[in-house]
Amino acid sequence: MTAPPRAPTRPEGAAEAPATTAEAAPPPDAEADAPPPSAPLDLPPPPPTTVVEVIYPPHRGAIGLRGGPPLSWEQTRAPDRVEGDRHIFHVEIPPGGVVELKTVRDDDWAGGRNYGLHAGDDLVLRPHFDREGSALDGPHVMSFVEGELRYEVLLPPSYGEQETKRYPVVYALDGQSLWSSSNDPYGVWALETVVDGLYELDAMSEVIIVGIHTSDRRIERLSPVADAKYGGGEGPQLLQRVAEGLMPKICEGYRCKPGAENTALLGSSMGGLFAFFAAWTRPDLFGKAACLSPSFWWSDRYAVRMVGQGGCPAPRPMLYLDSGAPISAFERDANVRDGFHHMRSMYRALVGHCYRPGEDFHYLLFPGHKHEAASWAARVAIPLQLLFPPTPSSPRYTPADREPT
Repeated sequence: MTAPPRAPTRPEGAAEAPATTAEAAPPPDAEADAPPPSAPLDLPPPPPTTVVEVIYPPHRGAIGLRGGPPLSWEQTRAPDRVEGDRHIFHVEIPPGGVVELKTVRDDDWAGGRNYGLHAGDDLVLRPHFDREGSALDGPHVMSFVEGELRYEVLLPPSYGEQETKRYPVVYALDGQSLWSSSNDPYGVWALETVVDGLYELDAMSEVIIVGIHTSDRRIERLSPVADAKYGGGEGPQLLQRVAEGLMPKICEGYRCKPGAENTALLGSSMGGLFAFFAAWTRPDLFGKAACLSPSFWWSDRYAVRMVGQGGCPAPRPMLYLDSGAPISAFERDANVRDGFHHMRSMYRALVGHCYRPGEDFHYLLFPGHKHEAASWAARVAIPLQLLFPPTPSSPRYTPADREPT
């Protein structure tokens, strides 16, 4: 190993050259001795902007929030700003945090459960305070040359307070058996208690439900074509009355959300067959159909043949089909079998034709469920959630409208 070369020395007696600032070289270890550059400060990231927008008419009372820290369950937090019906709050929540909160109007708590507000959320709420549940309006009667159409209208809890909001509409067959107050000898659904439970959980969007009574000459009125044994075939006439008479009247008297994508049919058994037939042949009116235990056996499986032989409807309605199924493979009782083998044929026809399971088509079987109102009441919450999921929270303003953090 060789030693590093020594720096040259000035000859003895030679004059020292004057030093100049520009030419002065730093000592060999000057850079090593210099203080290191300042390292960036390791500061925590700023908290994400978390916004709550409460939409409520201001003339009905002062809107605020209560909740866990940084809110308070005892003191109401006023909005940061109010723009018409929009009450906007900015809540500081550390990254990964969640705050439980609830809307208040003056000293009244909003209906439903508390909300969990996560850091970075844009939460849009349309609360209600005056009603805990839905309200049944009716009965009403429409007269036609061919007869009468009897119906009731179930209005969601917020309908009387959210004065500018429009709601999707569900036209439900067999209105004589839908409500807790119904006295149909074949059983009742208690549908209003089902939807109120879903609203309370924020598990579905609020809807208007129109219950159409079909107990009088039920088979004849609900069947799309005649059956060789049972007759019938007046379904197209009922569809015309609903489309040209009932639907305009409903949307004249109530705040309907327009468009086929916001209009659905719900039925079971023959009502399920009618719901499928109406959505398939009038997709311009009905963008969704929930068919529970539909009678696809009718008229030598007319509906299955209609799907397999015809074109795909445009626009394509979203479909929910289900049935019960026997526990035993040897079961012969038709009510226990619930036509599940006809459902399988319809599934095959739809998937082979133009539908995509899990996207625009839902098909479910329920072992042990029979062809009866009790089974339909037990599972009707499923199609309601699939066809009308809760509206995703989304900001009603641009990021530039936000207050600085």
